[in-house]
Amino acid sequence: MLRQRIITAVILFIVIIAALWMGLWAFTAVAAIAMGACLWEWLRLAKWNNALCLLIGFAAAVFFYWLEMFQPIDVNVLQSGNGLLIISSVGTVIWTVITCVVFFKRMSGWNVPNPLAWLSALIFVPCAWFSLMFLYREYGAVYMISVLAIVWVADISAYFGGRALQGPKMATGISPKKTWSGALTAVICVLVLSYVMYAVAPQAPFWTNTIISKLTVFASAGILFITVLFSIAGDLFESAVKRTAGVKDSSNLLPGHGGVYDRLDAQFAVLPLAVFILLFIQGL
Repeated sequence: MLRQRIITAVILFIVIIAALWMGLWAFTAVAAIAMGACLWEWLRLAKWNNALCLLIGFAAAVFFYWLEMFQPIDVNVLQSGNGLLIISSVGTVIWTVITCVVFFKRMSGWNVPNPLAWLSALIFVPCAWFSLMFLYREYGAVYMISVLAIVWVADISAYFGGRALQGPKMATGISPKKTWSGALTAVICVLVLSYVMYAVAPQAPFWTNTIISKLTVFASAGILFITVLFSIAGDLFESAVKRTAGVKDSSNLLPGHGGVYDRLDAQFAVLPLAVFILLFIQGL
């Protein structure tokens, strides 16, 4: 199992690096396929017909790619006006509500209503797409990765911190293996790494550098804490949807890892939040 996970992870890493190296068209294609796959998996969890889910996922991937590559004027209009601010703020507000519900029901469990499961897919996938491509187009690959890396750092540190420290369980009704020690480790690691990176390379094109340089220490720490909180909520929400559907993984597209949605669940919460905060700070 571990060998399979490593092989899949290495292949994914090579594909992503190659796509970034080849430029906009390649990265857009890979990102669109990933988003389409997530939409397919997400709607299947909501008990939609599999053929319909495949059709919608495929159509979404084609539409995202077509819009980004062949309708740049429309994309620029969206990004230059209030369109992206509205999209990211709507995503952030809904994720705030979901975060509160997830943490309130973390012990008793959350039987996610079917309409919420499919409606969240139709809202959050486009929100994440426009947020991701905005970061890539306007700020570059490194800046975009710096946002994605927050989730990676939080996820990895929570896993090893939870295993090493053990302690009280955090969400037995949704994800029984998660611990408070893991969540605390994630927050500490993201905060420490962010401030260390800012101290070492304050001019580096990182989202965290923007937050830290534009805000007070307490305000930036609060934003980073909320970002980790959203990351955890995104993970727990998918776990709740899967438990409601009675499945372990969103699919078996990625051997050893489950589905694409299993790998990107937290990003759907963090991406619109990151863009909303960035646009808000720019408006100050």
